[in-house]
Amino acid sequence: MEPVDAPNLIEILDARAVQARHRPKRQRTRLSLLAATAHELEEKGYEALTIDGIVRRAGLARGTFYLYFQNRAEAATAVRRSFTATLRKFRPRGAARLSRWEAIYRMNRFYVAFYARNARLLAGTGALFHERPDLMRSRDAINHRWALILLRDIRRREPDSWLQQVDETQTLLALRFVILMTDEALRLVYIDPPPRISALSCSEVQVTETLTVLWYNCLYADIPRQA
Repeated sequence: MEPVDAPNLIEILDARAVQARHRPKRQRTRLSLLAATAHELEEKGYEALTIDGIVRRAGLARGTFYLYFQNRAEAATAVRRSFTATLRKFRPRGAARLSRWEAIYRMNRFYVAFYARNARLLAGTGALFHERPDLMRSRDAINHRWALILLRDIRRREPDSWLQQVDETQTLLALRFVILMTDEALRLVYIDPPPRISALSCSEVQVTETLTVLWYNCLYADIPRQA
């Protein structure tokens, strides 16, 4: 398997802020505010996020903040969108040359590593979704596009898959459920772990292998027969 290239978003934002020293002032300032917001979210969470905390960390005047963002929610949303863009940029590609198992394992390995490296930031942005329903709609659209990509791959790889024995509505619903299962599993392991999940002390490889077994069986097993 190829090495996992799953970055830490805050490290990326910090690097962009440093590399922007020779860019126009407006770009430099926005990148500094974005990086500062990400740090504040990771350390304090959205509930305790303040504009004063952001500008203090960025070394800027409070009035400067409002030249770029209307409020703290807008700044936090920009961080969350950077997370999504980074995930899509680094997500592994070229799965067509891999076996079914290898393709599923590699993708799960990336997502597990990415969530693990950004767990505190993700935990800090969780409450933002209650204030910004547009983020929920955006995540829904992304997951639905991902389900359509999976469906195309299944049709290419496994024309006899049980998912092609039912109508497309049920197929997409099944794929959305599998995606939701993964999102919830990663949330419980890395973002908001309950005590009994924490006690399992699963490694990233163990989480990846377990998810891959579940994915493989959900996508390629036969339809359970009626008794």
